[in-house]
Amino acid sequence: MPDNAAAVVRASAWRGADLAGTEGWSHRLTDSEVEELAAALRRVRSRGLPATATAITRTGFPLPGLAPRLAALLEEARTGRGFFLLTGLPPDRFGEEDREAVFWGIGTHLGRPVSQNSHGDLLGRVMDEGRTYGSASTRGYQTRARLDFHTDRCDLVGLLCQRRAKEGGLSSVVSTMAVHEEIRRTRPDLLPILRRGFHYSEREAADNPAGVSPRAIPVFSEHAGVLSCRFIRNPIETGAQRRGVPLTGPEREALELVSALCAREDMRLDMMLEPGDMQFCNNYTTAHARTEFEDWPEPGRRRLMLRLWLSFEERRPLAPDFGEHDGIPARLQSA
Repeated sequence: MPDNAAAVVRASAWRGADLAGTEGWSHRLTDSEVEELAAALRRVRSRGLPATATAITRTGFPLPGLAPRLAALLEEARTGRGFFLLTGLPPDRFGEEDREAVFWGIGTHLGRPVSQNSHGDLLGRVMDEGRTYGSASTRGYQTRARLDFHTDRCDLVGLLCQRRAKEGGLSSVVSTMAVHEEIRRTRPDLLPILRRGFHYSEREAADNPAGVSPRAIPVFSEHAGVLSCRFIRNPIETGAQRRGVPLTGPEREALELVSALCAREDMRLDMMLEPGDMQFCNNYTTAHARTEFEDWPEPGRRRLMLRLWLSFEERRPLAPDFGEHDGIPARLQSA
């Protein structure tokens, strides 16, 4: 792969320190847009559709005024900055059930929902289920633990805040394109390792009997002149353990550098999502993280985020060895 900056779309190679205090990435719904969302919601309810938000379709949730703005934000996420925050949905007017339906309805205007787990769930609940992070059957979003910077297996990931934690749960986004540029500038010797990639553990190769991806998946790869990132460190390290092939010193150094740059204060952008806020991130040009949190004792107050995994209608050119990116294949019956 040629080592040149041309593969990096400049708009997507931002630093958090440059965006903090600016408003270009945060977009507030206008009063008329809120009214349009309320009207679309009433339309859904009046037609007697099933109560589940996932029954809502784009045509069944018309947004003639808001749709052009969503299209512009989607393009910003696809080819520009790589993420956006949508605020201004009044929590005192839209209860949790209504916010869920609005979130799904907006999502249908941004892409095609894909499965988030082996049960085929299209709308995920991100909350502490009392599980221990690191156990074989637990994913990080089911705990209150800190989630380090990572990408998800879809084009665009959306989060809706339903309830904040008592303390903590800060959300962070980082430009992996800026991380790539910083590595190219300071440690170009590690780029070949990251471009060669790593074998991932079971969730990245669910149909492989060995539980490990059959070939290495690059952290940074280029196709048709477009640079993309895929970085989920925990299954990389677990994959090495399962293969019985320990990571080399330079491989660990390369992974640690990516993690450190993502978490560096001047690189990342922090934000606290409030009830009704919706965050959308391009998984090829950004990574996201969350701090550990302390929850409320009352079940009805505990931190709750809803998550969407979406595929773009106009697909990104990806290298053949990029790995799965259309969600997690559904292969189990829901509980």
